Amino acid sequence: MVKINQLLAEFEYAALHPGKIVANWKKDTGRKAIGCLPIHIPEELVHAGAMLPVGLWGGQTMISRANEYLQAFCCSVMKAVMEFALNGVYQDLDAVVAPTTCDTVNCIAMNWRLAIPSIPLMALAYPDNRKSESGIQYLAAEFRRLAMDLGRISGVKIHDGALQDSIDVYQRRRTAMKTFLNEASDYGKVITPYSRHMVVKSSMFMPPETHLALLNHLTDELKKLPKSDAGLRRVVLTGIMPEPYDLLKILEELDFTVVADDMALGSRQYRKEAPPCADPYERLSRQFADFEGCSTVYDPQKLRGKLLVDMAQHFRADVVIILLMKFCDPENFDYPFLKQDLEKAGIPHLCLEIEQQMQFLEQLRTRLQTFSEILIMKRNRHDLTDVGRS
Repeated sequence: MVKINQLLAEFEYAALHPGKIVANWKKDTGRKAIGCLPIHIPEELVHAGAMLPVGLWGGQTMISRANEYLQAFCCSVMKAVMEFALNGVYQDLDAVVAPTTCDTVNCIAMNWRLAIPSIPLMALAYPDNRKSESGIQYLAAEFRRLAMDLGRISGVKIHDGALQDSIDVYQRRRTAMKTFLNEASDYGKVITPYSRHMVVKSSMFMPPETHLALLNHLTDELKKLPKSDAGLRRVVLTGIMPEPYDLLKILEELDFTVVADDMALGSRQYRKEAPPCADPYERLSRQFADFEGCSTVYDPQKLRGKLLVDMAQHFRADVVIILLMKFCDPENFDYPFLKQDLEKAGIPHLCLEIEQQMQFLEQLRTRLQTFSEILIMKRNRHDLTDVGRS
């Protein structure tokens, strides 16, 4: 356990101090760092250009200057990103890549060029018709354009071979992350909801090779321990992100363990592997075309609910908790379909509206505690029924 605690502390430090991680990396390597706004940025392109991709996922801060650029109904994550940018928090970044994943991110891209001209911003347009051959080729062309822009910033031309190598590095990290998350589902008293999130979030800031090595070490150490999930309520989380951090600590206090997740800042990042392809840009484009289950990706079949049902059944979850980011239109549009699919499958679910800047979580604590007691009563009734049948 000593070694596991040391490893978890390393992940936590990286997740909580991304600025220091970036500054130290730039000092040690003499190379550049690129900010990546959520979600679906091909970090492999940044890595192939010998630069560090850095996830920009907001954080705890007082929103003030961002209100000059974003409306009151914009989500707290993007407001925090803009606040940090205006206050110089991202000064070590050499450029930022912004995807067209939602209306608010599009606003960030437009406002950034005006408000923070010292940090270049490159927009990346994703096609809605991502599964058509024309959509795949369009996105591959977008990736090639982005690679040229990144090459001008780094001074390193991104060759196809280097990009294939970077894709393979990220494939190995993706596989390792899925292995860890599967293993961690049975070690709820060791890998708490908070520590699990720290392992995942740190991957947004650390070099992938460093994170991969630590991740494999943690998984190996975890396998040496006896499983430890007895008495815990098994939960699947879905949403944009499982924050603020105090929410995760409340889950732990109430004996919930996160056995799987469908979070944008979570397992969605590692769900789909890049298929084999001679052209690395097309390889990344086809990976995006094959991806399912994200509110920011056009999905006329609404497959995310089925994915959640399968996930909950596979991991024997007691409940699915939907963390509904306030003012996030894509997530709000998805919720009725998720609710319908979960109810049809008979899977209990709880929907909690959250904001990254939430300071008072007692109402959420009360709802989670009530729901936990309901689950306990249902489990006890089920146990009594089984005894009667025996």
